[in-house]
Amino acid sequence: MGHEPKRHATLEEILASASDVLFPAEMGEKVVSISSTDCDGDTPLHVMVWRDDAYAVKVLLAAGAAPNAIGDMGETPLHVAVSKGNFTIADALLRAGAKANIRSELNETAQERAIRKGGEIAKLFAQLNAT
Repeated sequence: MGHEPKRHATLEEILASASDVLFPAEMGEKVVSISSTDCDGDTPLHVMVWRDDAYAVKVLLAAGAAPNAIGDMGETPLHVAVSKGNFTIADALLRAGAKANIRSELNETAQERAIRKGGEIAKLFAQLNAT
């Protein structure tokens, strides 16, 4: 008996999977679009970054998701990726035009947060500054 090849989620499935997070009162029944935001400004892209789902992040970016969307606490998806230490997602966001110098409500940019954290994520931002 063979194994089924792993099937990646479609854009529609990715958006639908963010519904319960963005709109919990609707219990996953609210239709979510690429530009949907919850009451704090978080988008499906924020949700997929929280989930560390690099595939979904790349699908959303390719479909036109805003890499600089301002969500809860004034944080962009890049702030979240840096907080989580997710190099792959941070790199994808930067390649899609995410700005490293947007200040959150905590008065911190994603770049400053990355430098404070150190490690591979800080090196990514150092390379950004070198170009």
